Amino acid sequence: MAALESKPLILFPGLAADADVFVPQKKAFPQLVVPKWPTPKPDDTLATYCDSIADDLRSYGDAIIGGASFGGIVAIHVAQRLNPLAVILIGSVRSPGELSRRVRFCRPLRPLIPLIPVRFSQFCCIPIASKLAKRFFPHLCGLARQFRGSDPTVFKWSLARILDWTSAPDFDCPIFQIHGDRDCVLPIRYTQPNAVVAGGGHVISLTHASEVNAFIQSAISQTTGER
Repeated sequence: MAALESKPLILFPGLAADADVFVPQKKAFPQLVVPKWPTPKPDDTLATYCDSIADDLRSYGDAIIGGASFGGIVAIHVAQRLNPLAVILIGSVRSPGELSRRVRFCRPLRPLIPLIPVRFSQFCCIPIASKLAKRFFPHLCGLARQFRGSDPTVFKWSLARILDWTSAPDFDCPIFQIHGDRDCVLPIRYTQPNAVVAGGGHVISLTHASEVNAFIQSAISQTTGER
């Protein structure tokens, strides 16, 4: 099937990150759409935020949606509103019960999130996000690259939504989940993915692009018959 006839593939990046986290996927899937994170309103909950995102995406019609990390959490909540063909989770989880104990332990600290010096922390990440660091610390470099491009307002709001996430949505479509076995942010021992990337950290869309692309293509083929 020609690329122009392909069903839209909509992927949300990780915590306040941008489309750069899916550069290898954009090359492999011309139909890929990576929405920008809208700036949340002061009173936005995860539900109201996803309501707004879903409204913006309805024009795409039948689509496959998914996301990496926090983007996967958003994807499953948007799926409840859009009824997509399928959901693809890349280094993400299906429910709050699959978050690490460390994340759940930090929930009482949510009121302190506004005090996080995001801009200063991003500046400190510059050496870790360099090409030299990528050679020796690919997992850490991937996280640093994602964090450096994040909007502080969106980052803090999203982090708070992870800490107060208590219920998973119900929706009727298949879920395809791929996860790195060395993910230190969302450890694999708390979830049960369909596919495991050996040696993969948290940002496998960048560090293990070929495996992730093959998984996405398999999900597309199983869902729509496109090859």
